[in-house]
Amino acid sequence: MTGQPLVVLPRLDQLNPRQQMEMDCARCARRLGASGVVWGEVRYLGLMFRLWVCGPRCQLSTSGSRAGWGSG
Repeated sequence: MTGQPLVVLPRLDQLNPRQQMEMDCARCARRLGASGVVWGEVRYLGLMFRLWVCGPRCQLSTSGSRAGWGSG
């Protein structure tokens, strides 16, 4: 074990299309540009999708699409 805390990733169907296509942050729905970092990977319909966030200090926003899943 690495001792790193587990991160609860959202279900892919809870994200808007721009978040699914790695154009917007998967947490706050802000535009990523060239500054995104990989948050994790989720499997959906047998396919692996990589989720990206603004950065390690990304603030979860309710102004994006469905952001009710929460992840501390």
